[in-house]
Amino acid sequence: MSFGVSIYLNDEFTLDSNMRYVKLAKENGIEKVFTSFNLPEINYEEKLKEIKDLIEYIKSLNMQITVDISPKTLNIIGSTYDNLSEFNKYGFSCLRLDYGFKPDEIAIMTKNKYGIAIELNASTITKEFIENLIKKGANLNNLRTCHNFYPKPYTGLSYSFFESQTKMIKECGLKVSAFIPSQKGKRGPIYEGLPTIENHRNLNPEIAAKYFIYSGLVDDIYFGDAYASDDELKSVISINKEVIELDIAKNYDLSDLEKNIIFNTNHTNRSDASEYLIRSEESRISVRDASEIQPYNCIERKKYSVTIDNSHFKRYSGELNICKKDLPKDNRVNVVGYISDDEHILVDLIKPGTKFCFRNK
Repeated sequence: MSFGVSIYLNDEFTLDSNMRYVKLAKENGIEKVFTSFNLPEINYEEKLKEIKDLIEYIKSLNMQITVDISPKTLNIIGSTYDNLSEFNKYGFSCLRLDYGFKPDEIAIMTKNKYGIAIELNASTITKEFIENLIKKGANLNNLRTCHNFYPKPYTGLSYSFFESQTKMIKECGLKVSAFIPSQKGKRGPIYEGLPTIENHRNLNPEIAAKYFIYSGLVDDIYFGDAYASDDELKSVISINKEVIELDIAKNYDLSDLEKNIIFNTNHTNRSDASEYLIRSEESRISVRDASEIQPYNCIERKKYSVTIDNSHFKRYSGELNICKKDLPKDNRVNVVGYISDDEHILVDLIKPGTKFCFRNK
C-alpha cells in the first residue's frame, strides 16, 4: 500500500506552491504524485517548461509521477503510442489512459522499452476489454488501473459498484488505485471534493482512506484534491494497516476497568461470528472477577453501539461487543458507547477473525 498526492497546472497553482506541496508530501512519507493533461481550461503547451521543471523536482525527491492523458494530449509532449521516448525524457513513471486509446495501441504501450507503466480507467473498464488486451499480447506486468475522481456532486461511484468493479479487476491480476478528497484544500472550478466514491465527498479523508485500506481492494491511495493539509497527510500516512481503528463516543464516565477493556486491547472478532454481534475474543481476559463490572446504562442497544457485559452475565462479564443490529435492552449489558455515523462503513468491514481497536482520544 502506498500513498500519493495530486498537483495541477492551472493558474491557482504556481510552480513554487506545487513544489512546496510535493516536498511536504515527501516529508510525510508519501511516494507518488498524480497530475493531469486533460483539464480543458489549461494550455499545457504553454506550460511545458514549468512541467519539465516540476517533474525534475519530483524525480529529485525520488518520487514517482503519473500523468493522465488522452490521444489528443499525446501531442503536448510530442509523442505517439508506439514511441514513448518523450515521456521518458520528461521522467514520467506512469501514463494513465483516460479515454480514446484502442486495444492494439494499449498493448503496444505496455511493452515500451522504458518501463513506463500503463494505467487504465478502473471505473469504466470491462472484463472483456482486459481479456482483449491479453489476446493482443499486452504485458500485464506493466499494466495497472486507477479509478476516476468525480468533481461534480452526486456523480461518484457507489460502494456496491466500486466493490464489484474493483473485485473484477483484481481477479484479472491488475492493481487498482483510487482517490480520496481533502476537506481543507479543494480544487476548482467546482471546489466540492475529488473523491472516487460519492459517500466520501464530505468525509474525513482518514476515514475514506481507512475504507480503502481495510477493504483490501486498493493498492494505492491518492488525494485527488490539492492541496491537502499537513494534518490530513499525516493522519492518512499513519493509519494502522493491520488493525481496523475505530473512534468511540463514550456514553458515560467509564470505570478504569471498562477503559482498559476498550482501549488497551487489540480485539479480534470471533471466528464463529454472530449475525447480531461483533464479539471480542480478548476482552474477557482482563476481567479476573465477574463482580468487577457493575450494571450501568443498560439501555436499548442500537446498531453500532459498543457494549460490555456486566457482572450479571456471569462468565461473560467483560466481553466487549459491537451491535450489528438493533437489540433490546438487557440488564446484563452496559452500553458504553457508539461508533460515529461516518465510521459505520469501517465496522461493516469487520469479518470473522478481523482485528480491531479503539482510539483513546
